[in-house]
Order: sequence, then C-alpha cells, then structure tokens
Amino acid sequence: MRRAQSDGRIRYFQRTGEQSGANVCRNLGIRESRADLVVFLDSDDLLAPNCLERRVAVMRRNLDLDFAVFRAAIFASSVGDLSRLYHLQNPGDDLLRFLSLDCPWQTSGPVWRHEFLETIGCFDETLLSMQDLEMHVRAIAAGGKYVCFQEVDHHIRGQDDGSRTSARHFTDALYIERSEKMPSILLETVTNSGLLTWTRKRALLGLCFGTAQSWVRFGRLQRALETWTQGCRSQCAPWHVYIVGLLMLCTIRTAGRDVDLSERFVNKWKGWMRFRQDPALVTHAPNALRNMEQS
Repeated sequence: MRRAQSDGRIRYFQRTGEQSGANVCRNLGIRESRADLVVFLDSDDLLAPNCLERRVAVMRRNLDLDFAVFRAAIFASSVGDLSRLYHLQNPGDDLLRFLSLDCPWQTSGPVWRHEFLETIGCFDETLLSMQDLEMHVRAIAAGGKYVCFQEVDHHIRGQDDGSRTSARHFTDALYIERSEKMPSILLETVTNSGLLTWTRKRALLGLCFGTAQSWVRFGRLQRALETWTQGCRSQCAPWHVYIVGLLMLCTIRTAGRDVDLSERFVNKWKGWMRFRQDPALVTHAPNALRNMEQS
C-alpha cells in the first residue's frame, strides 16, 4: 500500500466479498488492470530487473502471440544460491506435460494478452489447488498461440512449507477431495478441443491414480479404492490397468517399514502405464543462470 501511495503506476486493491483465495485475487487483478499485457507474481517470488521490459518488447514484436513463456530459476534465500531451473522447457508436448503433472512453467512464467485471458475465462475460482495448471491447459486447448524462451527472467522461492497449496494438495483431506474432480475437468477441456490422444488420456488416468495415492498416504484406503474405481469407469480404463492399480494401492497401504521400496515399485509401474513422462522439474543449469545474470 505504501508503494501505491508513492508511485502512481501502482494501484492497490483489497478483496471484498466472502470468496477468498489466490484465484479470486488474481481474477480481481485481471479485471482491474488497464494494460494490454498481464503478468502474475506471487509475494514470495521475484522478477529479474529486465523481466517486464523484455516481455513487453517480445509481445509488441509478435502481435500474433496470445502469450509468451519464460524460464524460472529456483532459489532458497538469495537469487542463484541453488543453481537450479524449474523446468528445462525442451521442445515437446506441453499439454501432455501439464496433464502428467510435469508442468513446464508455473504462474509467473507467461506474459498474457489481457484479451486472451478474458476469452478463456481467467482462473477457476472454485478450485483449491492446481488452478494454474487447469488454466494453462485451457489456454493450450483453446488454441492459444505461444512461444517458450530459454532465458531465465524470474525466480521461484523453493521452500519446504506444508502450509503451501502445492503441498496441501497431497496432504490435506479437503484439498485431496476437491482434486478428485480435476481429471474430469481436464478430460472435458481436452476432449472438447479435439486434442484427446491415447497418451493424454492415459496421463489423465494417472491423475486419478495420484489422487488415490494421496488418500492411501492419508490413511483412507477405502476412499482411495473408490476414487480409483470411479476414475477408471469414467475413462473406460482397461480392466487389467484397473485391477493392477487396486493391487498397487493396497501395496502402498500394507508396506509397513518398506514404504520407500513400495513407492519405488509403484512409480516404476506408473512409468510403464505412461501415467507419467520424464518429470525433470528441478534441473541443475548453472550456465543458463550465468547467461541470465550477464544479460
């Protein structure tokens, strides 16, 4: 608020109404923004000094783009202290990556055209978690034109905080329950856009299994089995995948002291089933960071 009082370019808004959460606040920012371009920034993350200047130049030079994506680095207490990238962002199927939870970028990665955000409907305010993933899937499924740049221009704070939404998605019963509907939401989006393939459908089935896994870790095996059963029915999964999935969930539950061994075994099976791709979410890349610091 102090910055808004001293700098006319900054406007401060306080959320009103009963609804709260990041989705509500971000949508409020979109509605109140006056510029043609939008960038989101969480309070614990950082933009490089030339980030906004570079993004504006890219979008002005490429008027056909609906959004452009830039790389992120992860830091603990100061920029560059971990020398790690959020994702390599190698060329590939970005839609499949999101569906496999191998997210190639996060909330601050893109610069958006305001009009395109309005067109796709902004953030879904009913979601407790995975809201950025869901919107990015909608953006790609809507045929949004975009390009990914290899340069690092923002920094995500990496911290082990169980209260963060990204952590509660796997550990909080309410968040796990709400996440049960995510595969069907994404399936409808991808199907309606005509982009559903075998690998993407299998990745969505993997999301169902992931939610069931979270229920097992939470100590609710029966709920896990019900979640997996419903997911397999809705996606017409092969019977052998369904049966082995049930066995895998029971294996996790009965592992006892060999939890790590059972988890590794289950992860191997998930790879065979193509529930996941090659999630290289955190990658050592000191050269990329050095190039960013010199630019």
